[in-house]
Amino acid sequence: MDERALDFWLGDWDCRWHDGHGVNSVTRELDDAVVVERFEALGDEPFRGMSVSVYDESAGWRQTWVDANGSYWHLEGSTLDDGSVVFATPGPVDADRAFKRMVFSGIDHDGFDWRWESSTDAERWHERWAIRYSRRTDGGPPLTSAGSSPTSPPG
Repeated sequence: MDERALDFWLGDWDCRWHDGHGVNSVTRELDDAVVVERFEALGDEPFRGMSVSVYDESAGWRQTWVDANGSYWHLEGSTLDDGSVVFATPGPVDADRAFKRMVFSGIDHDGFDWRWESSTDAERWHERWAIRYSRRTDGGPPLTSAGSSPTSPPG
C-alpha cells in the first residue's frame, strides 16, 4: 500500500447496514499527511467515532480509532490478495482478547463494502458488522464539529 492507497475513501458517504444507517466523512488534513474519518450511526442506536490514519514509508499505514464508547484501537494497514484494504489490530484487544480488523472490498468510485471482523487466532475471521458505503452526490447534511448531523440523511 502506498501513500495514496486510501484516496478511494475520501469524501462524504451514506452508510447502510442490516438494521441501520449512518454517515461518514473522510478528509485529508494537516498538509494532506493525515486521513481523518468522522463516522456517525443515526437512528435508534446512535454512535460516533473517528479515526486518524497516517502513512509511514518504513512501516506503511497506521490508524488510531476512538469512539464515544471510550474505545481506542491501534490498527495496521495492509492489502489482501484480492486487493481489499485491511486495517487490523497487531494483537488481541479488549476484554474479549480478540484480534479485530476492518476490510474494505469491492472498491470503486461510487462505493465499497466494509466489514468489521474479529478472530481469536488472526486466521479464522468472523463478521461482526457489514456496511455498504455509497458516495453522497448531494453533499448531504454536514457533520457538526461535535461529529453529529443536524438532520437525518434522506430515505
